[in-house]
Amino acid sequence: MPGYSEPDAGSDLASLRTEAVLDGDEWVVNGQKTWTTLGADADWIFCLVRTDKGVRKQAGISFLLIPMDSPGVTTRPIINLEMDDEFSEVFFDDVRVPDRNIVGEVNQGWTMAKNLLGFERIFLGSPRQASNALSKLRGPGEHYGLLRDPAFVDRYTGFRMELEDHHCLFEKVADKLRRGERLGAEVSFLKLNQTSLYQRITEYGLELMGSDSARLGAIDGNRDLAMMSQFMNARAATIYGGTSQVQKNILARAVLDLP
Repeated sequence: MPGYSEPDAGSDLASLRTEAVLDGDEWVVNGQKTWTTLGADADWIFCLVRTDKGVRKQAGISFLLIPMDSPGVTTRPIINLEMDDEFSEVFFDDVRVPDRNIVGEVNQGWTMAKNLLGFERIFLGSPRQASNALSKLRGPGEHYGLLRDPAFVDRYTGFRMELEDHHCLFEKVADKLRRGERLGAEVSFLKLNQTSLYQRITEYGLELMGSDSARLGAIDGNRDLAMMSQFMNARAATIYGGTSQVQKNILARAVLDLP
């Protein structure tokens, strides 16, 4: 389970304050992580922790593995709009972790985190979410008698074409990964493009449903007609794994050579 974000270190992750101090052959950890996915079910958490306060913030971070059953670890669920506890807050109070649980070199965790996030953005940039949302559009289209409506056909076809374009982009990046080549800023565009398309598809789904759009449960016994759940998930998709604004900044610097 990833231990990245903190209450005051989200998009500006390098500002994290969870601290690990070496005491003999153990690290003593104090701090808090938030938005930890499936935190209540995890056995381990990998944490970015501050191990040197005397250097620039990116340089004083290490990558530490912590068992969730360690004394001093407390997990509290975060209930989302769907009344689900997928996310948690995790607190560390004088948690002692063996020195051998440091991954890589001390104070080199930021480099490892950037590489991990790059791979995560490939996963988040997969066409899967947008493809699933598009497949569900036909349900409301049929239910509300819109499958032959020119406006519906035009929007649906446009989304299909965008999705095919994204499939091609995703395969291009995936092939690069399969060849063992270094990934660049294109992974940011991959996530940016997919999550934007995912949002626009789910927005249109709610538009189709009219007054039924706010319902979370089944409509006329059919759960596939309920678009609100996907709509809310699509809001979060542009935040987790690096916000859309962060992705645009990465592309601006790495591709457009902007300051």
